[in-house]
Amino acid sequence: MTRHIALSAIQPPGRAHLLAALLMALALSLATFATRAGASEGFPLRHYYPEVPYITTAEVLAGYDEIIILDIRSRLEYDVARINKAVLLPLNEPDFGGKLERVRPRESDTIMAFYCNGHTCAKSYQAVQVALSLGFTNVFVYDGGIFDWIDAAPDKATLMGETPARAGRVIPPRDYLVRVLSYDAFAEAAKDPNAVVIDIRDPFQRDVIPDIDGIRPIALDPLLTLVVSRIWTEKRLLFFDAVGSQVRWLQYFLESYGYYDYAFLDGGVAAIADDPDRIRPVIEANRSIVSNQEMLLRLTGDPNLDNSDRKVLSFLLANVKFNNYIVVDLDGAGKTLGMPRDLFMTAVRKLTRHRYATHTVMQETLIVQVDPRLGWKGKVGDKTWQDKMDEFDKTVGR
Repeated sequence: MTRHIALSAIQPPGRAHLLAALLMALALSLATFATRAGASEGFPLRHYYPEVPYITTAEVLAGYDEIIILDIRSRLEYDVARINKAVLLPLNEPDFGGKLERVRPRESDTIMAFYCNGHTCAKSYQAVQVALSLGFTNVFVYDGGIFDWIDAAPDKATLMGETPARAGRVIPPRDYLVRVLSYDAFAEAAKDPNAVVIDIRDPFQRDVIPDIDGIRPIALDPLLTLVVSRIWTEKRLLFFDAVGSQVRWLQYFLESYGYYDYAFLDGGVAAIADDPDRIRPVIEANRSIVSNQEMLLRLTGDPNLDNSDRKVLSFLLANVKFNNYIVVDLDGAGKTLGMPRDLFMTAVRKLTRHRYATHTVMQETLIVQVDPRLGWKGKVGDKTWQDKMDEFDKTVGR
């Protein structure tokens, strides 16, 4: 200490002040870095989304009555566990931006916070990115997610229909992992005569399936009705989804309704999609596409559409995958039609605006649902067709 003072004393005053200022600036920089590093500890995605502002659990609690909270997960996840005042708006919802503007104007002093499943869930960050790109102000990611919220504010959370949410009902990771099987173990378990193998993916995701006999394709909504009815409590249930995430939430229903013999495929179909020995293509029983002639005539005479729009719609109808779903690669679609991607998407948005279709974009993939009366792959007039028609009319506001 004495030596440090002696050295400082022999320096010219200007240099001493400069050195002190530099040392102070360095100390402040290190303190700022330490603060940021500390704030990001346990939140690994903050490093990858530096442009996305975040809000903490304590800050959301402090402003709970004023903050608009958006749950951008699926209906299933929302039904299992949610923040009580949260508005459900799935990130893959058609016209996500338009629906967001109905929740709050783009310019507003009211904070809007987006959440999903916790520290490693990227969807909430991506939702904020979308909001920022659309010009929304005061938008934040609440990356503590639903489980941090249940721990901090159980009285402001719902878990399996109960409020306050009981932390003891949260299924710990170890209890989930013991239910996860490798593909080989899953395929072996499927050989049991008492086993029921269920594909819970949405229809448009079913390009390929595991190379296992007797798979039943049952989407989540009808599946939950069957689970609640407890018709399979004496069976061994084997579930798989697209990437191994939806089954995590299905487990809450299985446990709540007394199912004890069940398992999940590790990583879903995505984990085996590149292995030709473990997958096979879905063979459709009906490859014909049925269109209502009256709808086609209406479309042909619609003055709101031009030839480019009709060309795009014809392309989409030729690519109906299942029921009224179309899934296409954006770049590939433009090349096939010989039109720029921007022009292609302008036509898709116009078709959505005039209620011929709904659409959403996930990364580089376009997912479209056309009016079932305009294009349908399957049997017209059955319950599935009627349900999809009712669902489409409700979505477009008819």
